[in-house]
Amino acid sequence: MEIKQVPQDDSKIFRGQKKVIYATANGQYQSATSNGWAAEEFATEQAVEELKQLTRNALELVKCGEKSPLFYYMYYYRFDLIGLAQATGFWQWQIKRHFRPTIFQKLSEQKLAKYAEVFQIDIEALKHIDEQGGA
Repeated sequence: MEIKQVPQDDSKIFRGQKKVIYATANGQYQSATSNGWAAEEFATEQAVEELKQLTRNALELVKCGEKSPLFYYMYYYRFDLIGLAQATGFWQWQIKRHFRPTIFQKLSEQKLAKYAEVFQIDIEALKHIDEQGGA
């Protein structure tokens, strides 16, 4: 893309800031700034809405006792299973197991502390969710 073609769609997701992207000028790559691109804004808004829906669904599963609070917090703090595994050092199968309320209740303080550290909350907050579903 030529520098003069860099999108300037004034995206609200940038909140008045600019993003550096690379474009060509005279056949050479150079940095250029953009204040947004409609397609990028649309994709970001869709992704955020999907995360919100996953969080709402997780909250319902926790409230009805099918999943542990860990399942909710994973989405609330915008992780997926792979990301949470990378951040905690636990295997994905272990985390899936920790989603089971009976297993979660038996987790050691050390394991709970690892999750709490990743989410930047205290262990007691990790063990529960409030009625509105917030952290």
